[in-house]
Amino acid sequence: MMIWPRRLTFAAVLLSVVGPLVPALRAQADARLPDGTQFQFWEKPFTPTKTYYVNGTTGNDDNPGTEDLPFKTIDKAAQILEPGERVVIASGVYRESVDPARGGTGPDKLISYEAAPGANVIISGAMVVKNWAPSTGFRGFGFRGRQNGSPKIYEAELNGAWFGGYNPFAMVNLPQQKGFLVTLHDHPPGAPGYNMPWLAVTINLATYYRRRGLVFVDGKPLTQVDSYEGLFDRGPGFGPRSTRAVNATIVEEPQDHLFDDFGGPAGRVFIENDGLTLHIRLNGDGNPNDHLVEITAKQTVLRPSRRYLGYIRIKGIHFEKVGNGFPMPQIGLVSTHRGSHWIFEDDTFEWANSIGLDIGGEVWDGSPPPEPLGHDVVRGNVFRYCGIEGLSGSGTPGGLHGVLVEKNLFEWIGWQDAAGMSESAAVKFHAAADLLFRQNVVRHIRHANGIWLDTVNENDRITRNVFADIPGEINPQAVHIEATVKTNEVDDNIFSGLTGGVLIRDTNNLIVSNNLFLNCRIGITMTSGLAAPRLIFPYGTTADGVNNRVDNNVFHRMQQSAIEFTTTLNSSDGNVFSEMPRWGGYLRLLGPTQFEVANVPEQWLNLEMWQTEHGWDKNGKVADIDASFNPDTLQLTLKYPQDIGNLPVLEHLSADYFGKATGASRLPGPFAQANFENRNVDPRNPDSEN
Repeated sequence: MMIWPRRLTFAAVLLSVVGPLVPALRAQADARLPDGTQFQFWEKPFTPTKTYYVNGTTGNDDNPGTEDLPFKTIDKAAQILEPGERVVIASGVYRESVDPARGGTGPDKLISYEAAPGANVIISGAMVVKNWAPSTGFRGFGFRGRQNGSPKIYEAELNGAWFGGYNPFAMVNLPQQKGFLVTLHDHPPGAPGYNMPWLAVTINLATYYRRRGLVFVDGKPLTQVDSYEGLFDRGPGFGPRSTRAVNATIVEEPQDHLFDDFGGPAGRVFIENDGLTLHIRLNGDGNPNDHLVEITAKQTVLRPSRRYLGYIRIKGIHFEKVGNGFPMPQIGLVSTHRGSHWIFEDDTFEWANSIGLDIGGEVWDGSPPPEPLGHDVVRGNVFRYCGIEGLSGSGTPGGLHGVLVEKNLFEWIGWQDAAGMSESAAVKFHAAADLLFRQNVVRHIRHANGIWLDTVNENDRITRNVFADIPGEINPQAVHIEATVKTNEVDDNIFSGLTGGVLIRDTNNLIVSNNLFLNCRIGITMTSGLAAPRLIFPYGTTADGVNNRVDNNVFHRMQQSAIEFTTTLNSSDGNVFSEMPRWGGYLRLLGPTQFEVANVPEQWLNLEMWQTEHGWDKNGKVADIDASFNPDTLQLTLKYPQDIGNLPVLEHLSADYFGKATGASRLPGPFAQANFENRNVDPRNPDSEN
């Protein structure tokens, strides 16, 4: 695998000159990447040469697509649009698949799909199922599970022709590349990898054997059970439904609580083996004929058949409800199908069985693209209720270049409980280069990381984001940087209510500066190899946990540790520690090398010993800070003592969380000025900068 070389072409120089003219760029106070260069924006003002119109209520696909005589379907417009043209879509629910026939040819010759001003445009991969009848053909094994009389169970027959060749109810979640369904056993102290307890897992096959199809009743999902008896209530002494041990590390256990964190299920569904008959039982034994019942009938709702299309804009559209499979490959509710230079703006991606939006190369083993992948813009969107990933992007081969991800909301991602497969995250990129990930809110993530940059990442910056409420034991990090030797940077973020803030995994040269960590188990931790040094291609060197810098951060109320290093070949300075654990130390050295950890005792240190034994944090201090954060309202209280002092600005960090200039020195943490109470710190909201 090779990363495409970064070349400063004439076009790039020209864009850097005209960039300030683009409205979206005028508000950018700090778009510097770790190597000191500015992020290369390519957008230009877009004036369409022709506009088509779609109205699902009054339109007809035999119409010319004018405002007075609109098309009925979006896909009709997708077959006609030429570079420089757009389609404007009226309110409505469009239950169709959109297959763009072509892309644009440049920043001023986009093809644009836009919701009409104020319109609520929904493109849904679900269809409505009516005419439910009492269930027949099964019984609840002696009715052991009955409580309060016989339950009311209903069935519906599905027509295979409804699905157009892809029936998610006949397909399991299991990824095509099954090699990552592995178990890693326990890592006791003294064994390689012991400082990664989230890898001490078993694999629950129930997750992967579950069918891809989802059923919704009045917008709420049903819990899928794998036997008819699972539709019955469990009586006294009646054990877990369909539990079947396979071996000591691979089990199959029911997952009855996938949706509990965000409202709970509307009932249960059993899918017959061929995927063509559904049996459902609603909460309160309701009659489904009195409700809106929808089933996912598609893998994706917008994806070009042709690979490598570019310069397409999607604006203001709500995408929802598909039954896509687990990665790899990465195929989202919406997919660029290996395209580049797409813009997603003010869209919503909800209720994907697996992935909300995929950009980049989709797989690890794809053929080299005709030009480097990436340069996509993902701005102002909402990613919610996606089972595995909200936003995904593979940069193999050649790298995923110059992606801008800003001012998005990611929440309630990862409910499939498949973190052991190591692909679950609100955002998961492979081989990202020159990424700018800023001013996003990533919160309420379950069974998944916040953002995971996996393998051969370079010159990426994660700045001015909120990461909040990400619990769990398996891959629970807010920021996870893996298998990387080039410089990347995590600065001026808020981390709150986490198992782990930043994981530096098999990674060198990461800068973690001016962040605020509140109420986390661990602020920053590291690992270097599970059993042997990790060789990183294409660089021909190991990523062994050296030359990582942790500077000028604020840690308040860490339950276990503020900073954990695996080697002494790293550095920290200027960090502030408040209300750290009294016993056991809050700064840890896990061994001079991870591969000699059996012979070197782990060191648990306080700040004085951290300074004395290793010379770290000579400008660090312990302080009495008052801080609290609400992940729902995004209100922050932060009060520093008077003597906390300013520190020299590191690198080019001359703008704070709000984008305000800091001068030659600044307070530790993300704010140039602290001491505020219940301040709104939503990074997407310009009002928070006043």
